[in-house]
Amino acid sequence: MKNDPIHANHHVQHRFPAEVRFCALCGAEMELRTVLPDRKRHRVCPRCGFIFFPSGKLVAGCIVVDAGRVLLLRRGIEPALGKWTFPGGFVNFGESAAEAALRETLEEVGMRVMLGAVLGVYFDPRNAKASVVTYLATPAEGEPALTAEAVEVAYFEPAAIPWNELAFRSTHDALTDWVASVSGA
Repeated sequence: MKNDPIHANHHVQHRFPAEVRFCALCGAEMELRTVLPDRKRHRVCPRCGFIFFPSGKLVAGCIVVDAGRVLLLRRGIEPALGKWTFPGGFVNFGESAAEAALRETLEEVGMRVMLGAVLGVYFDPRNAKASVVTYLATPAEGEPALTAEAVEVAYFEPAAIPWNELAFRSTHDALTDWVASVSGA
């Protein structure tokens, strides 16, 4: 049915922005043109003049720390199904990175957390679709719970982090920075 909820097809989603063909404003087929003043080639709508400037997405997440241990979840959805990461996801239009980190943590593991400092901003040049803002956080309300997005949740001591089973380079890089910050390295 037309109004039934659907799951995102991440294989299709990852075809964006390279395969954008039609204008988001008027629906005309776009063409590749040189755009001034920088003379870069972009998709341009010949009907209404809209220029498609592709840009990365912003992701926000939380390194939730309790008693020296970090909370990780085993992903129940693609991409990286079955791999470990921290709670996080895309920042919605009109939402701050901090709001998204709080929302995603609640959605993915059922916990309210208190945000601390930004641990870092991470980027994987092999997957240039997103930059990840990672906050330090502490539990505020609730225990971590299983959801469709988190089929397993656990706290890990720094030495027990499943490094070979991490979902993304940004997960690895953020956890590396967190371990260094707590070990004094």
